[in-house]
Amino acid sequence: MNNEKWNEWFAGLTDGDGCFYINKKEQSVSFELTTHVSDSRVVYDIKNKLKFGSVKMRSNCQAIRYRVKAKPAILDIVSRLNGKLYNPVRVQQLIQVCTLYEIQYVPSLPFPELSYAYLAGIIDSDGTISISTSKSSAQHSQLSGVHGKITRLINAKGSNQIALKVTTIYEDYAKFIRNVAGFGTIYVEKPRKPFRTLDENTKSDKVQCNIKNRNTKYHWTIRSQEDFQSLYNQCRLKSVKMHRIRLALLYFQYKDLGYHLKPAETLEAKIWGKFAKSWYKYSY
Repeated sequence: MNNEKWNEWFAGLTDGDGCFYINKKEQSVSFELTTHVSDSRVVYDIKNKLKFGSVKMRSNCQAIRYRVKAKPAILDIVSRLNGKLYNPVRVQQLIQVCTLYEIQYVPSLPFPELSYAYLAGIIDSDGTISISTSKSSAQHSQLSGVHGKITRLINAKGSNQIALKVTTIYEDYAKFIRNVAGFGTIYVEKPRKPFRTLDENTKSDKVQCNIKNRNTKYHWTIRSQEDFQSLYNQCRLKSVKMHRIRLALLYFQYKDLGYHLKPAETLEAKIWGKFAKSWYKYSY
């Protein structure tokens, strides 16, 4: 990957998992990027590429953080990201940094001629690749953890669906991701309505709302074999999510051959079981 494409990938990753922190009192800036520990290699690769910053585990959670504070390092990061960020929150942070350091902010083009490197970065950070199961036995539905997920997938028969999605509360940003990819669909998730509960102290009704669902969400989503094949051909992820992109192609192949429907004692069913275990290799 050449330097320009690496910067585009880094911009996508930053739009999802990065952040600029501005200390107005000290007139200083720090940059942070946080990922799951399973993607520690991605964080160390960034540190080695930029040749500055520190990497530390986050306390009490399965996360690892890359942090940069030195001004020369921040200026280098800004030069790489200027004109390449599209997440509205991250764009505003970059504008503030440019203002503080008297750097000319470069607006990102509304529909740039980006390579798939940016898309890889945003999927590496904000992408979710999953296989949902809509039916399971009463016994299997009670199983917890990774073992439960594997068991339900093995025994779901035809009641499973693969999907990749990137979620945002910004409609224009979701459309931008769709345009960069050139495929996929945007699904709109409306916020849940407030609901009434009984206040045990006053014995009167009170209105509550789901804090996590106060905003409309936009999910750029792909489900078809054709779209997953296009993604695999064009978009090389650096995170462990690439493991599932590769397996997605096997998912469609095995389903076309009916492996998921075969009796448990058959070779085909055992291959499907091995696939299910591999799918959850990086689940915790």
